[in-house]
Amino acid sequence: MPEADNTPAQHSSPILPQLIILTLFWFGLQLVASWVKPDFSHVSQYISEINATGTQAAGVLGWVGFIPLGMIAAGLLLTVRPHIRVKGVSQFGWSLLFFYPLAYIGSALAPCDTGCPVDGSSSQAIHNGIAVISYFGFALGTLLLALTPKTTWPVRAAFVLLAFIVALGFLLMTSPELAEIRGAVQRYVEVAQLIVFWLLLWLKDSQANGGQTTGAQHE
Repeated sequence: MPEADNTPAQHSSPILPQLIILTLFWFGLQLVASWVKPDFSHVSQYISEINATGTQAAGVLGWVGFIPLGMIAAGLLLTVRPHIRVKGVSQFGWSLLFFYPLAYIGSALAPCDTGCPVDGSSSQAIHNGIAVISYFGFALGTLLLALTPKTTWPVRAAFVLLAFIVALGFLLMTSPELAEIRGAVQRYVEVAQLIVFWLLLWLKDSQANGGQTTGAQHE
């Protein structure tokens, strides 16, 4: 019978290059924001405030930053699907990860107001709605990935922990009491989301090759 492979694939191309591009693009966006907007605070401001209405370079950073990042993440998820052994409920979990690119593309098309208030313009209302469903949807998807067949318990535990971090992190960063550090909390949450993408390597079927089996190993 074929044996499960719970180690990251050695031949993960084109998955690994896309993971690297996604990670570097995310970090690059943070650096560009600091360069374009010297007064921007990664500690007290949400990432979406990079593209807040009425601020410097508003709109431009959405189109050259948020939308490309969302497209890279969506492309990665589509590329990785034939290579991972998700099935049933865990496949549904994989599909919920598309809330990540939705959040970034939504932040470009429905930018927040300055300060990203709870109440504001119609664009702010749409923005808030997308944020809620995106973070909790992603957290649920991460949790369901823990149910992927033939997965080791350390990997399952990692998915459960990351799901908890994303959901709790969203509640903390939207708490008025933590407004002064909400940006920092969000960055930790986003790093947790990036780790979820990297953990998909541990769900890769060693027999998959572009969605085709290369031959089973028999006992």
